[in-house]
Amino acid sequence: MDEHRDGAVETSLERVDRALLRLRRMWDAPAGIEHEGALVEGSTLLVCLAVEEGLAGAAEVGVVEVAAALGVTHSTASRLVTRAVAAGMVARRPSSTDPRRTSLTPTAAGRRLVAASRAFRTARLAALLAGWPDRDVAALADLLTRFAAAAAGPRP
Repeated sequence: MDEHRDGAVETSLERVDRALLRLRRMWDAPAGIEHEGALVEGSTLLVCLAVEEGLAGAAEVGVVEVAAALGVTHSTASRLVTRAVAAGMVARRPSSTDPRRTSLTPTAAGRRLVAASRAFRTARLAALLAGWPDRDVAALADLLTRFAAAAAGPRP
């Protein structure tokens, strides 16, 4: 048992749950993102991030991998990829290994979008964590990385 809240004892798991609910709004993708003079859909950024992350661990990334990364159905991922292609952020090419699949790569504009969004997020984190000792920031990074890996794994 942990600290008291409103006279009741709160467990660590309840504290984690409450904290995650409060953080959810901070990381929700906005409907649109101003980027290089244009409004880009938030889902397009998510597709670009999924493609970039997927390419770090695989030779090719297709709609199947985007669907898995975003936790959506194949048909939803296909629509999101089509929008990202139309926005000029992702290029679609025939797969070099399977003629039934397409391979996705970020365009130069998509790479700039990912870099700008990452810079924005890390600047926001730097401001939020200003004054924290480096060891605490490192511990937070380690614990969140471990938690995210567990959350991405198979559900119990």
